[in-house]
Amino acid sequence: MLSDLELSSVTLADGVESRLLSYIRDASLVPGDALPREEDLAAGLRVSRHVVREGVSRLKALGLVESRKRRGTVLRSPNAFNGLQKLAEADLFSLTEQQEFMELRVALELGMCSYIFMRKTPAKLARLRSLAGVPDSSVQEYGTELDFHSYLMEIGGNKIASQFRTILEEAFKPLYGRTAPIDEVLKTPTHHEICDVLEQGGAEDFHGIMLKHFTRYMTTKHTRPRPKSPLTTKGTKDTKKRKLIKQANCNCKISNNLFLSQQSKNPMK
Repeated sequence: MLSDLELSSVTLADGVESRLLSYIRDASLVPGDALPREEDLAAGLRVSRHVVREGVSRLKALGLVESRKRRGTVLRSPNAFNGLQKLAEADLFSLTEQQEFMELRVALELGMCSYIFMRKTPAKLARLRSLAGVPDSSVQEYGTELDFHSYLMEIGGNKIASQFRTILEEAFKPLYGRTAPIDEVLKTPTHHEICDVLEQGGAEDFHGIMLKHFTRYMTTKHTRPRPKSPLTTKGTKDTKKRKLIKQANCNCKISNNLFLSQQSKNPMK
């Protein structure tokens, strides 16, 4: 439990964080601009430097400011997914959450198809093909997959979407080694075939081949085999043993009934 003094400090830090955000907005600061010195902020906000330090630390955690030598605390371009990135890098998401991040990644790339097709250039397509990996293989190393799809999103020209997708990659990275082998019946398109369609086909053709490319992730369930507990195994054996004993007793009763039935029909003389 927090003491009254600690609770007061936390509450003040919340207020300082909010007022710092308002100051950045109202002062029209841009990335590269410096915040006032710590002592000036403390005097202006009428709080201790400790509380100011806590409020600035929260902005750093958001990725909104950073410390630079001889300049102090400087504004940087906001990273809307900074918290998600840290959790992804720490591999703290469950298997189910990793699967959902994979699905979100597929939805994001499919949604960007129109922009990718619209903003492609011969130079960008040449660069994309150089990242496509082994020509006739649907399975590529993780690094190749990452480079190809990252640049594909870069062609789309949306930095926020590209940034978000990169974090999603980190979030579902642990899944990559657990995916089942590609079903040959699906005939999952290769990276080079995607490049061919981008160069020679239409927008609908590109969306169609991307949809087929992601079929693997849309149909495969990533599951871990659950290890059998010794207690569970023992319980299973005991259950089978009880069933066998019960069946044996049942057979004995049937045999006895048949014997008694025959004796009643043919009584001993």
